[in-house]
Amino acid sequence: MRYFLGHKGASVAKLPPWANSWPSLPFLAIAAGLGLGLFHSFRQLPALWISLSVMLFGLLLAWKWRPALLLIAVAGAFAWGIWQADLRLAVHWPVDQDFSVRGRIVSIPQLGGREYRFLLTPEHWSAEAPAGARPDTIIVHGNLSEVPIVGQRWQLRLHSESLASLPGSPFADLARQRFWAGEGGVARLQGGRLLPVSHWNLQDHIAAAREVVLHASNMALDREAAGFVQALSIGVGNQLPPEIWQVYRDTGTAHLLVISGSHVAVVAGLALWLSQWLWRRIPWLVARWPAQTAGILCSIPAAWAYASFAGMQIPGERAAWMITAAALAHLLGRPNNAWQGLSLAALLIALKNPGALVDVGFWLSLGAVAALVAVGYGEVGWRALLRSQWAVSIALMPLLAGLFGQVSLISPVANVLVIPLVELLAVPLALLGALFALLDLELLSRLFFHLMALEMDAVTALLRVLLHIPFARISTGTGRTWALLAAVLGFSIFFLPVGWPGRRLALLGMVPLLIPAGDTTDLELRALDARSGMLLFWQKGAQSGIFSANLWKAASRRSGGLALTAALRQQGVTRVDAWLRSDISAPQPLPIAARQWWPAGARDYPGGPPAPAFCRADGVAPTGMHFLTLSAPVQPCMVTWGAGPDVLILGDADVATVKRLAAEHGAALHRVQAIFAPASLGNTERAALSAAAAQAQVFYLGEGKSGTWTWQAGRLHRALPPAPAYWQLGA
Repeated sequence: MRYFLGHKGASVAKLPPWANSWPSLPFLAIAAGLGLGLFHSFRQLPALWISLSVMLFGLLLAWKWRPALLLIAVAGAFAWGIWQADLRLAVHWPVDQDFSVRGRIVSIPQLGGREYRFLLTPEHWSAEAPAGARPDTIIVHGNLSEVPIVGQRWQLRLHSESLASLPGSPFADLARQRFWAGEGGVARLQGGRLLPVSHWNLQDHIAAAREVVLHASNMALDREAAGFVQALSIGVGNQLPPEIWQVYRDTGTAHLLVISGSHVAVVAGLALWLSQWLWRRIPWLVARWPAQTAGILCSIPAAWAYASFAGMQIPGERAAWMITAAALAHLLGRPNNAWQGLSLAALLIALKNPGALVDVGFWLSLGAVAALVAVGYGEVGWRALLRSQWAVSIALMPLLAGLFGQVSLISPVANVLVIPLVELLAVPLALLGALFALLDLELLSRLFFHLMALEMDAVTALLRVLLHIPFARISTGTGRTWALLAAVLGFSIFFLPVGWPGRRLALLGMVPLLIPAGDTTDLELRALDARSGMLLFWQKGAQSGIFSANLWKAASRRSGGLALTAALRQQGVTRVDAWLRSDISAPQPLPIAARQWWPAGARDYPGGPPAPAFCRADGVAPTGMHFLTLSAPVQPCMVTWGAGPDVLILGDADVATVKRLAAEHGAALHRVQAIFAPASLGNTERAALSAAAAQAQVFYLGEGKSGTWTWQAGRLHRALPPAPAYWQLGA
């Protein structure tokens, strides 16, 4: 026992029992996670010396107080994140430069239009390649003489492009994810040749095996059925159509279509059983080495081999680390602690790539396994299955609500019904079919692939039926911090030991997620990115609506549809109350609206709405808004809001329409304080509009421009966009 010694003559103070105890691995992992999480909360890179100073202070404390190691873990993880970010920021990517590179395809090539897009890990750069620090991964797009397959090695001739040319997404911060994935360059293909397989390179053999399974399933089945086989055997799910993914997401079973930890555990368990069986057949080996020990040793490379064969996704890597930790603990005669294995896996994955903490898959995988460990995984029986699925659903509800803005109430039932069908039937059939394909037994591989496809068709049909149950899924919205905190508190109490007082009342913490959030803003307007089109989303209390114009191009329709879907999900809105269509163009996918209004000329188009739905005075306008009618029979939808009126939303119009608007509603235009119009208006139309409403602020929407405006206390406020962060390399 150690003691604190005071100055001469002072009494000796005895430390408490915990003062010099070593923190356990789970606490160290949590501390490191807090450090990395704190680092990721900064948009600008902090100074490294601050965290290093905290580490030095923690080292001085740890000399007498062991729990100070937790402080060192927090500061060390924070410093590790800064250092890793500095390494990525040192990459300089010049534009418009031709060079050659030899490398390996490390992502599933996506076919968009007439060209492929994939990630390439460079192995050798030519002399004319960019000097200095080079990116770990390059985003390559273009055409090749052969169909590219993940894992192949190519010699490519490339032309570098700006990182700003990369597409974005309204659902995720792709710039941040690309930065931490090391994707520091983008280039167009000028030509290339496929390199031969190296007999001494394990990755080449893995890539060749994946390619065999890919081609065998595509030859045996149609695209959708082959997509199920590839998703459950080699972790390739890009052939499954979006509507299939949506069914599994809405029912909370999308984790079944990716290589999960259970798949890796099944393969490792099979290797354990098979090696033990073979070992016992040879008495000479049994006499010198226990069969159980040999089986455990064989399970470790089997787990890593299959995780690599399946693309080394986060769930597979996490399972491989946990299996390795459990196997080593058994071999060393130490008790196996699932929390320590999970903590070790999470810590190693996060240290290998600090950006994993901003990856949704990392948290979903970690949260699901943590819930299973908390309720006691490994038990058998239908009661244990129900309890585990209920626990996973409760544990992931705050996370799903915060990330995706919706939760699936049917998820526990769907998982209980579907997991046995997929894990115990579909996955073994897919793996057996893949094995026979690798052994070149075409007839058997086709048989098992067809059986698996029939079984997955039945599973998908069952999930579609479950989705028709009322309140199968509920939109919760994102950004509701108070509701998420209440849910997390309830989640924490729910997983306390059995018998804890008030444990069941913890489920009340989930209730705020299902309550619509209030809004004190008089009016909020959000211009969504619709390329050359105009798409405006507004909210006024519990009412919501959209205004669309000029969505004629396919790119504008897709971009606007995605942005609108993300905005609705963020606000927890399943359908808008009003959709004002300045013309007959529309975003894709089509939004769900309680009522639509069309321009008067829509009667000239097939399938036009009934007359009361025209954007005219005889049509009932949305609550708090008023239509402006001109004497001309054809005009875009024009709507005003406020008693002034305060806001005017104008569709695409010509000079004559703007002049008629000024002549017939000049008094209203003089009172308008803000006008929102499409950017397609020409200079003549803009000059006429400015002359008619000289005192109003005019915002021309479109051309990829976005923004948010709020109207409070009679004044218009525009939210300033955040300053570019350190990971926005193309800014």
